[in-house]
Amino acid sequence: MNTKLKSIFNYGISLFLTIVLLEMVCLALFSSLSGKSFEYKKLESQRSSRIATIFEKTNNRGESQERHMFHPYVGYVARPSIYTGGKTKANEYGVRSVAGYPYPYKKQPNDFVFAILGGSVAAGFTKFVEIENIIEKYLHEHGFKKNVVLINLAKGGYKQPQQLFHLQYALLSGFEFDAVLNIDGFNDLVFAVLNLDNNINPIFPSGFHIGMLSKMRTSQKFSLHTIIQLYDYYSLYSNELRLLSLVQKNPFKYSMFLNLLAELWSQRNLVRIKQLEYDLANESQRTMTEEFRGPVFKSKGNKYEVATKIWLQASEMLYAVCKANNLIYIHVLQPNQYVKGSKPLSEKEQNIAIDPTNEWGIVARNGYGHLITGGKKLKDKGIPFYDFTAIFQDSTDDIYIDTCCHFGQNGYAIMAKHLADIVIEIVAGQGLH
Repeated sequence: MNTKLKSIFNYGISLFLTIVLLEMVCLALFSSLSGKSFEYKKLESQRSSRIATIFEKTNNRGESQERHMFHPYVGYVARPSIYTGGKTKANEYGVRSVAGYPYPYKKQPNDFVFAILGGSVAAGFTKFVEIENIIEKYLHEHGFKKNVVLINLAKGGYKQPQQLFHLQYALLSGFEFDAVLNIDGFNDLVFAVLNLDNNINPIFPSGFHIGMLSKMRTSQKFSLHTIIQLYDYYSLYSNELRLLSLVQKNPFKYSMFLNLLAELWSQRNLVRIKQLEYDLANESQRTMTEEFRGPVFKSKGNKYEVATKIWLQASEMLYAVCKANNLIYIHVLQPNQYVKGSKPLSEKEQNIAIDPTNEWGIVARNGYGHLITGGKKLKDKGIPFYDFTAIFQDSTDDIYIDTCCHFGQNGYAIMAKHLADIVIEIVAGQGLH
């Protein structure tokens, strides 16, 4: 063997051994670095789902790329047939029904139907079909034999009076309910305060949520800074798509290194995309045109008191609408991690669910006491109000999943059991067994 061939052979052996070593190291470190076990089929399926999501975000398939559209009564809804998270598309009423219920829903003879009102936390209550089963099973164990149906009328970012208007709109549209479950508080406080901070009427929908939509629907020009942010936003999706598409192909999908690289890239990308979405929405609400800001709001009291007053008045009106239509009304103040002493936070939750500089968290920490006190006033007026801020007080499990307000299925399961106890008490008192 001549010197040149020998050199090529040695380089080849070295490269092969390096690749083998790299693959072995990546396999050993995969779980600790990615937080997932290394399973070819499972990772391939997850990448396929992520690729589909990116295509949905970045490709115009005969539909607008905007995820939301204005609505004359409730401010905004999800654009029908557009995925709003998960595998379920928004229906023609602009909300998701994971269980696939027809809208407007008509009661069946053995149904007990809840209208679910509120923001993203309330919408999450209907995200897991198991939650509906938990409530139904618990009620059946206590002698209440009807089928529980949860009809979602909640949407991320909704704040009062959107819940009030949505119930009225649904009733006029022919929906049939037995009870109304209003799970709210966080949005009603935080986004009303942020509206006030940005000279937007606090009764109007959240400027954080309609700011970008308002720019897309008017002739208002984007600033150069916004254009750069949008370019960065779609570039993140584009680069991730290239990598994931490569790793999906043979033989690359069997590489431990490429699987780990794709997983870590996607995780990092999600964080950066979320931050850019937040920055874009924040800038949009600061620069919205006057037509979306509403009339100047003049009211005495600090901004927390203003937000709480609107929330209380809307709840009283909801109760009046329910009473007039012979519906049970249940108002729940949602739990939140920024309420002091409300839950023993795990080390993981301390890292992923608490941010001392988070603007929303600061408002929640300073203002939730107003909601708790206000809720007691609702109870004094005979309105069925329930403070759920302490329902996780005895749980050491990881429940909260972000620095806002959201929690996983285990949190909803706890909430479902507390709700079932309330329903049992109410239906027993009204003889509805």
